[in-house]
Amino acid sequence: MHMSFSILNKTKGLSEKLFRLLPYILALLLWAALSIYGQYYLKKVEDLSLFLFDSLYLKEAAQTPGGLLGAMGSFLTQFLYYPWLGALIWTITLLSVYQLTVKAFDIPKRLMSLAVIPAALLVIANMSLGYGVYIMREPDHFFAPSLGYLAALIPLFTFRHVRSLWGRILFLTIWTAAGYPVLGMFAFLGTVSASLTALTQPGSLRKERFTLFASGIILVLVIPLIVYSFYTSYRMADSWIMGLPVISEDAWTRVMRAPYQLALLFIPVMATVSHRLKADGKSTLLQASVLTVSVLSVWIFWFKDDNFHIELAMSESVDRMEWQKVVDIYDKAVKSHSKSDERAYKARSKSLKDVTNRDEIADITERYRSRFFEPTRTMIIYRDMALLKLNRALEQSFTMKDGGRPQKSRCLIPMAYQAGKQIYLHYGLINLCYRWCQEDLIEHDWSYGTLKYMAMHSIIMGESEFAYKYLNKLRKTIFYRRWAREQTPYSLDSSLMAASEPYKSILPYMCFEDRMVNDMVKCETFLMRHYTEDEPPHATPEYDRAALLWAMRMQNIPLFWNRLYLYINSNKVVELPRSVQEAALLYSKLEKPPFEIPFSKQVTDSYDAFNRFIKSNPIRNMEESAYPYYSRFGKTFFYYYYFIRNLQTY
Repeated sequence: MHMSFSILNKTKGLSEKLFRLLPYILALLLWAALSIYGQYYLKKVEDLSLFLFDSLYLKEAAQTPGGLLGAMGSFLTQFLYYPWLGALIWTITLLSVYQLTVKAFDIPKRLMSLAVIPAALLVIANMSLGYGVYIMREPDHFFAPSLGYLAALIPLFTFRHVRSLWGRILFLTIWTAAGYPVLGMFAFLGTVSASLTALTQPGSLRKERFTLFASGIILVLVIPLIVYSFYTSYRMADSWIMGLPVISEDAWTRVMRAPYQLALLFIPVMATVSHRLKADGKSTLLQASVLTVSVLSVWIFWFKDDNFHIELAMSESVDRMEWQKVVDIYDKAVKSHSKSDERAYKARSKSLKDVTNRDEIADITERYRSRFFEPTRTMIIYRDMALLKLNRALEQSFTMKDGGRPQKSRCLIPMAYQAGKQIYLHYGLINLCYRWCQEDLIEHDWSYGTLKYMAMHSIIMGESEFAYKYLNKLRKTIFYRRWAREQTPYSLDSSLMAASEPYKSILPYMCFEDRMVNDMVKCETFLMRHYTEDEPPHATPEYDRAALLWAMRMQNIPLFWNRLYLYINSNKVVELPRSVQEAALLYSKLEKPPFEIPFSKQVTDSYDAFNRFIKSNPIRNMEESAYPYYSRFGKTFFYYYYFIRNLQTY
């Protein structure tokens, strides 16, 4: 009997040690996942934030309650410049959330897993945003809620050391009045939680408990009304949410706000029930359940859309002007999905076997559509832009997989919001680049990315005063001061631009009259219209290459011949790229060409093979036939012309 009790005690001790160790193991796995899989997302979060080592910056942050908490969040966010480092800091912050939750509520060892819940909710809040990161109103959202959560626990620790009623009321008054300007509503969260603890904890007179609780509630209601008179930059109605990350007031964003709200709700709930956790009882199943649900919730709600992460990786490379890497990222994405596409095709073919009803065929193909890899239009724009910079667009653009997969997003985020400033700058439409920088400024306030592109716009335009203003801000940062110093000579002497990146690859596209026009938030449509409708009198070879590319994308035959003629003349072409020959051969079969074009035997043989394949494999359904045709002719313009149609740009 004694031996069995000894074994039980050892087993119980091991299980408790395991549950105490698991949060640290999970933290290590989280850091690895963020550093590897989430690195480009973290970099985008950093790109949309800003911290300046400047007294004016801190004064502006202090102009709203919770603004200084936001500044602290932005200070930590800047370390996401190196994703592994920022991820490490955030992981340590989350471990602090776990440990201080245990200590603040005096959670017994057998229930320590409960403290994982707020940390898991904070992970979900950040990593479930997906495309929502582009509409966050606060650039400090990544770190500030975790810091605010930790700060809200302070009153719970202090109450243990202050025993007298009036001492506690005095502390709450000082805490609420001094904490609100710095922490915003997180100060109220601490006040309310401390009041609830006083109300629910046994061991003191009922009158004293109610007095403390009432004092806390009165402070939360009255302090904002008093403090409001010292501020002018927010509405009275927002006094009780200051310091919270604001996403949008639209109904569809409620689910995005929910994890933040639940994480903060955890504190007052625990303050109310923590005294009941002291009772003995079995807890192994409860601990295992809490950990399992927390881990599964993080996994389920983590935004895992492949196209989103590919877009982020390509965007990062565009920012660095690493054009070959942009193309390599795209190629790697296509190749990594080739086997899954083949499996999806076989599974769909099996489901379609012996099915003759058109509606049923359409239903089956629609059901399998998401299993095939298809790029978004943003990925295509990035890829083509990189190929143009490498002078390989007409050779390679139509040999790569194309398409227009819609965003996996609750609400469409226009391409211009995501990538407008990047795309327009590198296509030479620098006034539109500046316009979208201004939009970013309105939506996000100043950010590293916005400052960089505004500085480059000003340098190209020769506006040295504005360039100095933007570069001077970046000089007050840790990771961008070197870049700002490198750009300074160009702002002082514009003649240096012609021989330096990125300017030497932008200037050739600026051979037209650049006016401030409205793109109607249709980035790709505007580019297409710009390159197919405008004919600059002194077009450069680079401009004519881009114009021909866009004409081929439009599949407009007369326009193609026009742009082809201009391209041949300005680029002194000896032999046309294969994709251009394929387009010319196909169009010459549809209508008489305005001038004679020589075709290589490889192109004519490919065209004949394509026609033979059509006769032996008649197209019943475009969606159904796309894969077998792509397997044979996916690297030809013939495939692009017949199968890449009716794309929805945004």
